Amino acid sequence: MLSRAEQSPLRRRRKPLEDAADMEVQLSHAADALGELCELLKEYGPAWYTQEQQERAESILRLLRKRSRAV
Repeated sequence: MLSRAEQSPLRRRRKPLEDAADMEVQLSHAADALGELCELLKEYGPAWYTQEQQERAESILRLLRKRSRAV
């Protein structure tokens, strides 16, 4: 019997990155998704979502966007 991870559509979709252009696209998509999540948490964040956590997420987002442009 397959585990949940093995049944995941993400697992089936995952493939090796073929070149820098693929990496740039993937990093860009990841940065966009994280950016959307940061905005949602900023607007609708639960009481336990602290300023420190928000700053950490935004720092990681800046790093991810910077890295996606450098690839």
